[in-house]
Amino acid sequence: MRRRVLELADRRPLTLAAAATVTWHLVLFAVEDLLPPLRPGWFPDLGAAVVNVVLAALTLAVIGWLGWWRETGVVWRWPDRSWWLLLPLLAEGLLHLVDGLTGSATALVSSAVTMLAVGLAEESLSRGLVQRFLSPLGRARAAVLVGVLFGLGHALSGLWFGRAPEEIAFQVVNTAAFGFCLAAVRWHVRTIWPLVLLHALVDFTSINSPGALPDVVQVLVIVVLIGYGWWLLRLSPVVGSRPELARGGATGQ
Repeated sequence: MRRRVLELADRRPLTLAAAATVTWHLVLFAVEDLLPPLRPGWFPDLGAAVVNVVLAALTLAVIGWLGWWRETGVVWRWPDRSWWLLLPLLAEGLLHLVDGLTGSATALVSSAVTMLAVGLAEESLSRGLVQRFLSPLGRARAAVLVGVLFGLGHALSGLWFGRAPEEIAFQVVNTAAFGFCLAAVRWHVRTIWPLVLLHALVDFTSINSPGALPDVVQVLVIVVLIGYGWWLLRLSPVVGSRPELARGGATGQ
């Protein structure tokens, strides 16, 4: 079975990437429905944290089964000069702090832990497993498709949880741009762990901000994310990486 999946990954990378994205969200919805409400006073977001820990564990289990620890960026790499490329994404997370944070200390700690779980679950899937599936298509095409699938995954979540159509549409565009930029950075840093932290930071500050950023600022952020991601893809060779990874092979061999 494992050999068949590995062979299929070379022949139909987009099919497997899309299947992994859809399956991940189906598991998300199933676990969400099966779990009883978990909102204790000491950890208001416990239910969401548990759901995302389960998803992260299952994704990492699949990665381990495929033997793709290095190829998916799960293996830790010590910071090098490529990590400077993370600064614009860090700036996005800090941008939401302009108006401060709202909520009690308990609620903020609960949210921080939950967002770390969300960051790990979504990065291990999108910039880990899905990006590895798509890597035979080349760096640029893989990064674009990672962003598209990441955005469409949020559309599935929006529909499932009954969000307004205009909210879903904006979230799809926003998360697609964010996912594309993260995928471009991922080729350079070659590990998902700083992306997990950045993802958690952006989610934490945006969710706990007392108000949304002005529309013009949000549109500007999307444009900057797309532009920065494209610029990163045009850097050659990839900062701190080997030539085969710069070309998009990402085999980890």
